[in-house]
Amino acid sequence: MAHGFNTEFRSQQEWGWLLATWLFLSGSGSGLFLLFEVFNLPLAYALLSLGTIVLGGVVLLLELGSPFRAWRGVSRLATSWLSRGALSVSLFVLFGFLSVAPRLAVFSWLPWREGSVLASILEWVAGLCALMITLYPGFFLAKNRSIPFWNTVLFPVISFGFALMGACGLALIAAAFLGGDLRGIELWAAVLIIADFVMVVVHLTGMGAAGGAAGESVRLLKRPPMRWSFPAGVFLVGMTLPLLIIAWARSALPLAGACMLIGCFAFRYCVLKVGVYVPPALVSGGMDLSKLKRGSADLKREYAAVSARYAGGRG
Repeated sequence: MAHGFNTEFRSQQEWGWLLATWLFLSGSGSGLFLLFEVFNLPLAYALLSLGTIVLGGVVLLLELGSPFRAWRGVSRLATSWLSRGALSVSLFVLFGFLSVAPRLAVFSWLPWREGSVLASILEWVAGLCALMITLYPGFFLAKNRSIPFWNTVLFPVISFGFALMGACGLALIAAAFLGGDLRGIELWAAVLIIADFVMVVVHLTGMGAAGGAAGESVRLLKRPPMRWSFPAGVFLVGMTLPLLIIAWARSALPLAGACMLIGCFAFRYCVLKVGVYVPPALVSGGMDLSKLKRGSADLKREYAAVSARYAGGRG
């Protein structure tokens, strides 16, 4: 009962670097497949995309702790964004591979050819699954009403933006080994960096002004160890340096891509680690969860009322 009436802010501890790695790899890999289709990149980029997703799947199994628990990931499609995401990943690996397989010599015997109706259908299905993979993490976290820092309509958009930013980073690095015309992707990378920067600043400003658990999340980003991981990792290394390289040192584009990947991973990790729950006392006492983003003074008044009702009940 004492825990139920604890007013201290508490960060979530269930999800850490393993889940952050999965979100980073799945978002960047699926986003790269979208770039492959939109910009008609060489086949190697599609294979890199599939490999990144598979690697992310291995990391996710480590997070789950047992491969035999993986089936639960698709058991609640009607209500769970996590289940929808898990199904999208499975379908993407299947249809993504089938869509490009005939271009590989070992699978050249497959009946559908590039440009055929069936090949087009497979590419569209794979593309839709890839799009879903870039979107679902944002919706999955935003649905968590007990952590106000995530519970905002802007968060899925930010998550999507960082997935595409990571995809551009992968493409810029891969270009040094795989070739391909990436002039359009360079421009996209710069636009995404600026857009993500603006959205993150707007999000942090709004959460900081909201106070309460949301404000505590923002404060944690300013304290060690996040004080270095977030401002330096996301804003300096992940955004500022790549923009400077794209603008004035195009010969170092792979370095820009590496910096973008560092920033994307740092964002995923930091956002997970600073997820702060609403104090259990307020939830146990019947607080209106539609008003989670409230100031510290409001939280104290709410707790005083809850404590008074609890004391009266015990008396």
